[in-house]
Amino acid sequence: MSKKVIIIGSGIAGISSSLKLKSYGVNSTIVDKGNFIGGRISTREVKIDSNLNYFFHGAQFFTAKTNEFKKIIREGIKRKYIKEFGNFYPRRYRGNKSMREFLLNLSKELDIQQKIKINEIRPSNNRINLLEDNKKEWKTYDGVISTLPAPQNYELLKNFPSLQETLKTGSYNACIALMFTLDQIPVDLKTHYDFYKKPGILAWMAAGSNPNVWTAHTNEKFSDLNYHKDKNFLKKEILSSIKKKFGKSNIKFHSLHIWRYAKVAKKCLGRQIDPRYPVAIAGDCLEGPNIEGAFVSGQKAADLIFDRFQKSSQNFYQT
Repeated sequence: MSKKVIIIGSGIAGISSSLKLKSYGVNSTIVDKGNFIGGRISTREVKIDSNLNYFFHGAQFFTAKTNEFKKIIREGIKRKYIKEFGNFYPRRYRGNKSMREFLLNLSKELDIQQKIKINEIRPSNNRINLLEDNKKEWKTYDGVISTLPAPQNYELLKNFPSLQETLKTGSYNACIALMFTLDQIPVDLKTHYDFYKKPGILAWMAAGSNPNVWTAHTNEKFSDLNYHKDKNFLKKEILSSIKKKFGKSNIKFHSLHIWRYAKVAKKCLGRQIDPRYPVAIAGDCLEGPNIEGAFVSGQKAADLIFDRFQKSSQNFYQT
């Protein structure tokens, strides 16, 4: 099918949409304003003793319930870019050696262009016009799937009020990620620490690609109240909590990352595709606060766009 589709966002929802469209014979281009693919499935590199190590400062792991996502994981384990994480039930997984490896392998046959920001989307007859940042020329597409967090999508899709009605029903919690290294590894060190529903400001803390590199995530209450505050204040508060856990180990601050839209607090309810135009939305805000939820929503968005194309073709030949 010779249709021109653009997907906004190179996270798991965007990649899932593109893969599904490809299975229908529809090629698409994924664009993203960031430097790397992944969205909230993020990895940051650090060199220690001439060796590259990886912080997992976004999503920490993923699980699988649907057959389609289980198939993705089985293939990743077979090809060694996915590995099991910890000893959990249901099982948890990570990218190997980094979370980004998972998406790089999953998307290697897709057309992905980074450092491109879309400023505006407008309907034009039965097609869609898009305007890129710092460019004056509009580009025309047969279909659009936007996978941005709901508040950002709401602003971008101002010309599609039915989708805005869906997007405004959802909400997110923030999360603050502090990355640090250990120069001395305690004997009793675990791979992760879960502080959910425990006193303090931390929610989770886990090693990255090896026991020297760690990421701490603050809990929802602290994050929502403080994400906009001075980074030196945040660094001091979080490091103080981390040091209580690691005792005499020498903790070296590496960096701080603030996720304004980290975890879905309330799912979006309503249409996933505009009733008139071939514009669809995807993301974990539609299916649930996890990687698989974003994956499933991307597939559904692709199904909706493809179905719209088919109906449009049928109507064309009937007139």
